Parts: sequence; structure tokens; C-alpha cells
Amino acid sequence: MPVIERGFVAQAMRAGRALQFGRPAGTQQTLASRGNMMTNIGSVIIAPIRHDGRNLGYIATRNPRDGVYGEKELEFVAAAADVGALVVRNKNSAEEARARSQELRLMLETARALASERDLRRLFHRLHRLLGGVLDASTFWVALGSWEQGLMTIPYCVDHYRVLDVVDPMPLQGSLCGQVFREGVPLLMRTPEDWKPFPVIMHGDTNSDDVVSALVVPMSIGARTIGVISVQSSRPHAYTERDRDLVVAVAEQAAIAVENSQAVVQADQRARELKMLAEVSRALAAQLSLRTLYQTVCEEVRRVIEAPAFFVALRTEDGSAMRLEYFIEGNNVIEPRDTPLKSSIAERVMTSNRTLVFQTLEEINNQPHGIIGTDNVSNVRSLAMAPLRLGNRCIGVMSAQAYRESAYDDSSVRLLTAIAEQLAVAVQNAQLYDQAESRADRDPLTGVFHHRYLKTRLEEELRRSRTSGQAVAAVMMDLDNFKNVNDTYGHLVGDDALKMVTGVVMGAVRSTDVVGRYGGDEFMLVLPDTTREQTEAIINRVTAGLEERDLRLADGAVIPVKCSIGYALFPQDAESPADLIAKADAALYQSKRMGRPATRLQRIGTTQLRLEGDFAPVSELLAALLARDRSTRSHLEHVNRVAREFGNVLALSREDMDSLLRASVLHDVGKIALPAHLLAKPGRLAPEEYELVKRHVTIGAMLIENIPGFANAALAVKYHHERFDGKGYPDGLKGEKIPLLARIVALIDAYSAMVIDRPYHKRIEYEQAVRELRARAGSQFDPKLVDKFVALVESGGGR
Repeated sequence: MPVIERGFVAQAMRAGRALQFGRPAGTQQTLASRGNMMTNIGSVIIAPIRHDGRNLGYIATRNPRDGVYGEKELEFVAAAADVGALVVRNKNSAEEARARSQELRLMLETARALASERDLRRLFHRLHRLLGGVLDASTFWVALGSWEQGLMTIPYCVDHYRVLDVVDPMPLQGSLCGQVFREGVPLLMRTPEDWKPFPVIMHGDTNSDDVVSALVVPMSIGARTIGVISVQSSRPHAYTERDRDLVVAVAEQAAIAVENSQAVVQADQRARELKMLAEVSRALAAQLSLRTLYQTVCEEVRRVIEAPAFFVALRTEDGSAMRLEYFIEGNNVIEPRDTPLKSSIAERVMTSNRTLVFQTLEEINNQPHGIIGTDNVSNVRSLAMAPLRLGNRCIGVMSAQAYRESAYDDSSVRLLTAIAEQLAVAVQNAQLYDQAESRADRDPLTGVFHHRYLKTRLEEELRRSRTSGQAVAAVMMDLDNFKNVNDTYGHLVGDDALKMVTGVVMGAVRSTDVVGRYGGDEFMLVLPDTTREQTEAIINRVTAGLEERDLRLADGAVIPVKCSIGYALFPQDAESPADLIAKADAALYQSKRMGRPATRLQRIGTTQLRLEGDFAPVSELLAALLARDRSTRSHLEHVNRVAREFGNVLALSREDMDSLLRASVLHDVGKIALPAHLLAKPGRLAPEEYELVKRHVTIGAMLIENIPGFANAALAVKYHHERFDGKGYPDGLKGEKIPLLARIVALIDAYSAMVIDRPYHKRIEYEQAVRELRARAGSQFDPKLVDKFVALVESGGGR
């Protein structure tokens, strides 16, 4: 290779053009020289290779003889340099395009992984494989942080291609990932020198001492960081700024997926809790004996919570002690007895009216309390005690205890607290029942006769009827949704409802008729010397009286009270008192099945909604939805009301009507599992954000599909964003392949969104909404349903 003087190269590079050094052909003069350059340099041409105003290199040629090169050779070398510049530019462009292609493929694969994977460990494994396809990811880990606990957990870690299970969390303070988590700024480490600001930290927080390069980036959602992702290499300068930006983009998507997955897991957990509470409620509703109640609750608690030791205690009348009504250790049931309440954990629970949890033996020993039960109780390492509360009043406690530490997580505590509240109501009802049975003839609340007196009086009237030949009617009445009134507004309001019904009934019957309270929310009428027409006239007067009266609460709220009524006549329908009551009871339940649930104020969290349908099993889900968007209350009430009207127009069956009413309120419940910033984002969503939002229909269906009675409503929730032309989601169903209830909800939801004022949308007139519905008939909506719905609106409905 010829030796080129460096000064010549520098001179050509500064000039930015080809230069010739030495004597040109046919001359004796040197064209260019420098102070200390050689006198006999031969012939030299140097041409810079330039692109976009930058020197990328040069082409040089030299001959030891003078006067070899002229203008022709100079132009030739300059042209060669230009060709070289084109080659370099094309190579750089190709590498840039290839890198862009790899990055785009990675982002698309990442989006697909996030959309389809709910298991976090599998998700991180897929992300690791994707990143490993474009950069060195031989060491890779993900850490999730908690400000409250000051710790970071590592759910996924690969060290030099070996998968590790990192069990122990690490502190946020004093760790590299802790700094990135705290600052929210990515770090790019290229050489060992880059690690010097972190002297107490092993490279990458791993046990590998040969890590040289690393990328540590935050997993952020907006300004909030939830974790850290890192890739590491034993090679110096393994990563570039471009690699850093790529991993940051992947980490941001991963953060959304992690939060969404955690939200779905929490929603699934709450759904399971709701299902469990519904089962407990049914079990308690079937029990009247207090001891049977306690045994039932113990079995249900042990089915979902670790509770080898369990007890229920009620406060004594003077308040100085508590009576252990039920105590079981293993399979050993301890006899009921009184124990002092002062300076006990139970006293703290009753005073504060909230659940207390102790997760270690040290915590338990630091509490003033006495040992109850056998010697095994001293082995208790975890204790959870919940109040049996009725409103602001606590009547006792329920406690689960375990022989290991940290036995009770947040879900266990929530369940124990909720079951204790249900038990408190059941205990109160059972006590009231026991007191009622012990009384003579009159119910002290309503002043009418008792169940026992009613049966005795009915037997007497039937004996007299056999002699007189006059018919006797037995009328059974049952208050609709009375349990919901008690659970929502409290037993004092329930008592007022019973008193109001009693007043209406007493005003409708004859002086010779017998009125009694047959059960908790049931009434029985014995009508001597009556006919079928007279009996029906009395029933009509009762029904009309109830329709004219509403139960008014102290805050001005109004609760409509409805009854289902059935009757039977002796001797036409039955020949004995028991058969007569059974026939009247059967008629009552037939009436209940054929009737419609009444619109009523229902308490959802801290809010009251006027809804038709039974939403008690999903009240927590609705409360979570309202907490996300308070303005949705009027929309839900309107959709529910219009669903009732349109369901009547379509002559839906009772089962379909109930499912439609539920779906009308729950159609967007899946949004509680979406990141809040997506729901509140102004303007158009990005494509990947819109894909996440579209998942709310599937999530909503998952939350309610396993709740008894909500399966058909779940189908309507899942498919209410399908379009009649097949362009909807989630499955692109078309025409009548979309479930009928889903098509109905889609139509009513869109109509209500147009005619109801919302914070982000001003309502339009009904006539304009009708035009919009007709314009979308056959594309977005079922055209047959649109015709019927438009007829309803034009006749004054749907308002």
C-alpha cells in the first residue's frame, strides 16, 4: 500500500474536493506543498468521499515519479470518490431500512403478545424472545415496584440464558433498578466506567460480574412508573441510543399490559368473592336456628379461608361480656360460655366496628387478650376478627385463626368482613323469629295476628264452614324484594314497609276477616263466608292501595312497595287447612313468576340508582363503574328504563326481560378493568389503545357470566358492540347471528347516548336521534328493531 503524507489527506479533507500534489505532467512546478513536506513527493491525488456535507473517507493514489498525473487523472479519481459516496450512502440506507423493519416487526409482535396474553410470566417470556431477536438479551429481567412497601419483586429473570426464580424482593433504595423506578429515566451502560456512579451495586443487580453493557428502562404509564425492564450483555458498547428507545417503547406497552392483567385478575377475584357471598347469602336465608346458622357460616368460611380455629361471639345484654355462641377448633366444638370483654381484641373490634388482622405471633402477643379454647390456641400465628355489625351498631364478632403466619390476604379479609355482615343480619332475623314464636297472638311490630294463631283460626273457620256450607278463602301475600329493602336501607325502613302494608290491608278487608303476619315478609288473610268474587275484590283493593302509597324515607327518597298475592277457596280448591295454605301459596308464587319487578331506588356503593331488576349480586361491580365515571348514572338509569319499555313492546319472556334489564345497566362494566387514562383521554385513541378499549366487552362478560342468573345478560354485554353488517367487535358477528338481547342493548345504548346530556356530549332532540337510528338501520342496527323502536319513540316512549 503506498505511503500518503497525512498533511495531504488533511488538506484535501478540509477542502472537501479532490486535490493533486506533486508536479503535473509536462510541468516543472509543484502545485501544492507544506512547510516541512518532502521535496520529492512523486505524484499524489486525494479525493474525499462525502455524503450530506460530511467526510466519510477518501480515495488516494500515488506514483513515486513526478509528473505522472494530470487533470484527466484528477477528474477520474474525483469521479471514483463520488461513486464511493453513492455506495456508502446506499449501504447506510439499506442498514437503516433493515433496522426500521426489525423495529416495526418487534413492535407489531409486542402488540400481538400484549393483546393475547394475560399470564404475566408467559408475557415476559414472549417479550424476552422478541427483544432477543434484535439485540443481545442473554441477560434479561423484569422488576415490579411498590412505593407503599418500598420493595421490588422480580417475576421474570434470565441470567446468561438461564431462567432464575427470584423469590425474595429487593429494596427500592440502593439498587440500580430502584433508581430507574424512582427517577423514571432510562439508563444506558456501555463500559465498566459507566457503572462507577453505582459503587454498591452489582452490574445489573444480578450475580454476574462480567456484565459490561446494560439497558435499564422504566415501565411507565404516563408519569407513573410501575416497574423496570433490563437487558444486559458481557460485550462493551453492545447497545445504542436506538436500542434504548426501542426497549423504552416495548416497556411502555408492557406496562399497559401488566396493569390491565392485574386489573383483570383483581376483577376475577372480586367476581369469585361475589359468587361466594351469594352462596353464603342463600345458605343463611335457608336457616332459622342460630346454631345451624353458625355451623353453616363456619363451613362456608373454612371452604375459602384457612380457619382451623373459628368462633362467633355476641355481646351480652349488659355489654360487659361476650357469649361464645359457637367455637370450633379442628373438629372439636366447645360449649357456649361467657367471657370478659374488657381489654380484649374483641372489645377493640366492637368499639371500632371494623375488622382487625394480626399476621404474626409477635403482633398477637402484643395485644391484651385472654386465651379461649384448648392449649392449641396458643399456637395461633394469624388472627382475623370481623365485627357483626348492623349499620353503626356492633352485636358481636366473628374470628378466623390459623397456625401459620401471614395466613390472611386482602381478599380473605374482605370475604370474612362481608360474611360477618351477612351473619349479623341473619342472627338478627333469627332472633326476631325466635321472639316472634314465643309471643302469644299478636305481632308487636304490626299489631296483627301471629302465624300460630292464623293456623288455629283457619282450622276453626273450616270446621264451621263444613256446617254452614259457606266458603272460606285463604289469601297469602309476600312483599316483593323485601330483603333488598332491608339490605339497602336497613331494618328500620323494612319495619316501616311492613307497617305500611299492614295499614293498607286492614283498610281493605271486612270486619269479620282475619289478618296476620305469616312470616318475616309474608301476610295471610282468612276470609270467612266469602265467594271468589268477594275475595278478588279484596285483593284488588289491597293492590290499588299499595299502588297509591309509597314509603318515604327521611332524606325524601321514595320506595314503592309491591306484593305478590295468591288465594285458594275451601272446599272448592282444597279439603284441609294444610292443602288450602299450600294452594294459596302456590298461587302466590305463580303470581310472583308472572309479575314484573318494581322500579326502586337501589343503593350502589354510596350512590342510589332508580333501576328495574335485581342488581344486589353485582352492586360492587356497579359501584366500581360509577367510581370511574359519576356522570354515567343518568345514562344507566335511562337505558334501564327504556329497556323495560322496549322489552314490553317486543313481548319478551320474563327470563329475557330480566336479562335485558341487567345487561342494560352492565353493558360497560368491563371498563373498570381498563387503565383510567384511556377512558379519560381527550381526542382520538391510538390504534393500540383502541384495541385495549375494545376488550371491555369481553372483560365485562367474564365478570358476570358465572353469577347465577346472569349468563344471558353476559352474552348481551359481550356482543353489544357487534354491528348488523358484521363490522363490529369482538367476533365480527353479522345479522341475526348476533344475540337478540345484544342487538337490543346496542340500539338502546346508542339512542340514550344521543338524547342524554353527558360531560363530553350535548344531547340532541329526539327527532334528530330517530333520523340517526334510521340512517344506521341495516348497517349498525337491526332494521326490524329500529322500526319498532322508532314507533315507540314517536308514540311518546323512550323519554
